[in-house]
Amino acid sequence: MPDIFLSYNREDQAKARLFADAFSAEGFHVWWDTTLRAGEAYDEVTERALREAGAVVVLWSKKSVASRWVRAEATVAHRQKTLVPAMIEACERPIMFELTQTAELGHWTGDRADPAWRSFLGDVRQHLASGSHGGQSNSSGATREAPSIQEVYLAAKSNQSLNRRTLIGSGAAGIGLIGTGLIWWLNRQDQSRGAMRSTGSADNRVAVLPFLNLSGDPKQDYFADGLSAEVRAELARNSALQVAAQTSSSAFKDRAQTAKEMAEKLGVAYLLDGNARKADSLVRVNAELIDGKTGFSLWTQTFERPIDNVFAVQSEIAASVTTALVDRVAQQASNKAPIAKANSTSPGGTQKVAAFEHKLKGRALFESALGGQTDLDALAEFEAALAVDPNYAAAHAWRSRTLSVLYGQSVSSNAAEKMRLEAIAAGRKAVAIAPDFADGYSALGFSLFNVGLDVKAANPVFEQSIKYGRGDGDVLTGFAVFCARTGRAGEATATIARATTLDPLNPTLFRSAGTIALLARRYDEALPLLERALNMNPKMSVAHSFRGTALLLLGREAEARKAFEAEPNRVFALPGLAILDQLSGQKAAAQANLDKLIREAGDSGLYQQAQVFAMWGEMDRAVLQLERAYQVKDAGLANLFTDPLFDKLKGKAAYQRLVKAMGFV
Repeated sequence: MPDIFLSYNREDQAKARLFADAFSAEGFHVWWDTTLRAGEAYDEVTERALREAGAVVVLWSKKSVASRWVRAEATVAHRQKTLVPAMIEACERPIMFELTQTAELGHWTGDRADPAWRSFLGDVRQHLASGSHGGQSNSSGATREAPSIQEVYLAAKSNQSLNRRTLIGSGAAGIGLIGTGLIWWLNRQDQSRGAMRSTGSADNRVAVLPFLNLSGDPKQDYFADGLSAEVRAELARNSALQVAAQTSSSAFKDRAQTAKEMAEKLGVAYLLDGNARKADSLVRVNAELIDGKTGFSLWTQTFERPIDNVFAVQSEIAASVTTALVDRVAQQASNKAPIAKANSTSPGGTQKVAAFEHKLKGRALFESALGGQTDLDALAEFEAALAVDPNYAAAHAWRSRTLSVLYGQSVSSNAAEKMRLEAIAAGRKAVAIAPDFADGYSALGFSLFNVGLDVKAANPVFEQSIKYGRGDGDVLTGFAVFCARTGRAGEATATIARATTLDPLNPTLFRSAGTIALLARRYDEALPLLERALNMNPKMSVAHSFRGTALLLLGREAEARKAFEAEPNRVFALPGLAILDQLSGQKAAAQANLDKLIREAGDSGLYQQAQVFAMWGEMDRAVLQLERAYQVKDAGLANLFTDPLFDKLKGKAAYQRLVKAMGFV
């Protein structure tokens, strides 16, 4: 097992030799490709050394950042926590490595007394001494293996705690969606689920349950889950069907209830169940269509294909199920709806299995919503997918989303700006490759609006997303969010009413319903919806602060304080407490909470600082912070147009200029 694996570009070999010689002189066992012996399999030996090394020293240069080998080696090291990078030439590192502390050794010529070299050597020694390779140590000294894809994915089912992605576009009001239309619909769901399904329009609703993994390897869960998600997307393309969204469908992953009970809770007439087994070069998928009223099987089929035909399998399943369902739906209608044809490649798809698998792994990591390192790992998977297939539009779309989320993290201003621009560029690439790919437009619209803060540019993009994605709950929700934040309440209500029929068990929907009531100044209506969201998921973030804001604006200050104190994210809790303290005459406490917000959030909390000043009546300071927020592209500004905490500021000319600059009016 080598102490150090040296990763570099061949054209930098002379500089790499300086590092290898210097490490060897310190007594370290160094592996680099000059140690390969004749007859050895390059890729096998290299990968084994990479994974066994205690530290991976990556030498970044203009040549190495463009090398797929170096980037791949750096990615593996990053995941297994063995990465110790150094810059040997001024260059722009790949985005995911901008967040990693990197030694500056471009000037180094091999002098082992050089202070910069001694400092870097100390970092390597410390890394090797920490024994972090292969796992993470707990307080007892035992080693805990890094979480598997399955563990990360399942964590999302039980934990929706706030991470930086929640901050993207949240501000005070968060993801506002709809008005009284949804509130009426939610009540109807509780009172008359059966009556809804008795109508002909309800008989076209189908839920795709997460396929079970029968491979015997829990780490393959991502493949079965991803395959069901792809089939769900295929079905959603047919305008004759309404397909339950992934969030609601995933609530029944453990199959703890009967088919009839699951269909009842999902509000669907049919369930598509299945399982998948991937072994060696084959994939075997069993699919079953179940009548939700009776629980009886209507159709079953087994598909077994070489792994490189997995795309044909998902299209065949979708086409077979669509045919069966559309025939049944047609009996209820005067005109038969068109049946979607099976395509070898769906919009935005790929024909390369390796790219497909990287995208599935990345999506599982991203949707775990754990933030931080998990988002970086997701980004690495999407970039790996694009290295295999540069024209994989879906991977570009997911990369765009991930970069938009990472943009909201605490990084250097240069790195943040680079992420912002690349998020938009990745979204544009997705729609350029696949002009009829709804999710590509949705990702691009998200980046233009939330990190670009350009309402006018985002508007036609979101319009295209809804044109191609009327059967996709996520696309519908993205469009509804945009409409609500830009003052198009009627469109938001109509769109989300359809989306909610596809995702009735998603607790974030109730939070969104409460938020829109808050944005519409219907504070009494907001409270029960937010409370219901918290009952469904007590760990849900931001909902407490939304509830606190509604109570604050109703004058119920004691209850509001308890709500803000219960909010797990301090970026949202501290502004509310600072406002309440000022209202109660506790000016020192109010200033202390504001100081904590400034200290802990920095420029990421400029929007929240402006909220505090506005509610304190210090309008000039509020405007100043909003202008600073606009300069740094603070994502909270996406909420500016409908935020009730800025009602007293709306008459100010500076506020109107900012609203106009962003394209709200």
